[in-house]
Amino acid sequence: MINLRGQPRVIRINGKSILRGLFFPNSDEETLLHLAACERIELHSTSKDWNFVLKGLMEISRRAGSQPMTGTELNNLRIILPVNFT
Repeated sequence: MINLRGQPRVIRINGKSILRGLFFPNSDEETLLHLAACERIELHSTSKDWNFVLKGLMEISRRAGSQPMTGTELNNLRIILPVNFT
């Protein structure tokens, strides 16, 4: 039997929830991102969900009339987000 004590709980999260966590302060989704950043839980998502996040970020910047994020900035965001994209 494997001892899983101390292992973080794994939670599946979708792209919509990731965007809500990034843009809605004090939301449940933001709390999930904070818990994952503190390694209390582990968040898993798919590459399709990452694409959804990318499209959402591009749409938000377009509507705000701001400069879209560069490829390097988007890559850095993917690296620092506490989500395992597979």
